[in-house]
Amino acid sequence: MKLSEPLCIRISDKIKCIKCSSFSVIKNGKTKNQKQQYYCKNCGKRFIEFYSYKAYTQEINSQITTFIKEGLGIRSCAKILKISTTTLFKRILLIASSIKAPPILKGCKYEVDELCTYFRK
Repeated sequence: MKLSEPLCIRISDKIKCIKCSSFSVIKNGKTKNQKQQYYCKNCGKRFIEFYSYKAYTQEINSQITTFIKEGLGIRSCAKILKISTTTLFKRILLIASSIKAPPILKGCKYEVDELCTYFRK
């Protein structure tokens, strides 16, 4: 192989990896929606430059918490946000797992609203 011949794989100068911000990105086929897919040679992540499904953006988390605080159901939230109910439920669980429980101190008085208890059955 001569030095003047180009290599088979072209590395991009314009597109950088979403995960590691490296420019060693190559084209890696197309999706079923005919969007160009890329592969990072540095970290091995596959990605698309522009995603059309916005369910995993960070601004949706604040909308989900607002809707849940207002008492909207899961199907209503999913319909308004235009995402699937399964994805919405996964996002709610993710948001709930990131909430830290407040500390309960001894010797302090706390007021509990709508406490439900069950005895035996």
